[in-house]
Amino acid sequence: MALIAAFAAPTFAQSDVPATLLAHLKTSRAFTLKVAEQMPEATYDFKLTPPQMSFAGQMVHLSQALDEYLSAFRGQKAAPRKPASLSKKDVIAFVGQSFDGAIATVSKLTAADLAKTYMGEDGKMTGLELVMAMFDHTTHHRASAEMYLRAKGITPAEYQF
Repeated sequence: MALIAAFAAPTFAQSDVPATLLAHLKTSRAFTLKVAEQMPEATYDFKLTPPQMSFAGQMVHLSQALDEYLSAFRGQKAAPRKPASLSKKDVIAFVGQSFDGAIATVSKLTAADLAKTYMGEDGKMTGLELVMAMFDHTTHHRASAEMYLRAKGITPAEYQF
């Protein structure tokens, strides 16, 4: 009986993966918006060093990449959108809309979609690898944005997972 339970657990766990990814994407959305809200409008163009992206640029870039990673699931090439401007209001709206689009895509994913192999910009990846790369990329750029906040004397929102 224990042997049957041991083999059944991975199947159950695999069926929970899409729901788990969706839950974490929703948390990532909320946390990213908190970080974006913390930078004052007057310093949304702030850069730590001249060659780096501005704070607004970090937020836009991580938001555009959501579609880049998930476009393979729709069988499309990514078509990067841009906010109306790099103002705080427009960037925050863009971040929210970009995450909403990613959430809509991830909410439709199945375990089979995650197991399938796709051709991405970095070569062949499983669907799960694409989503994991998307999360990693988001975390990287959000963490960079948090450093911009710290440089301005602002303590970033507490990390959420």
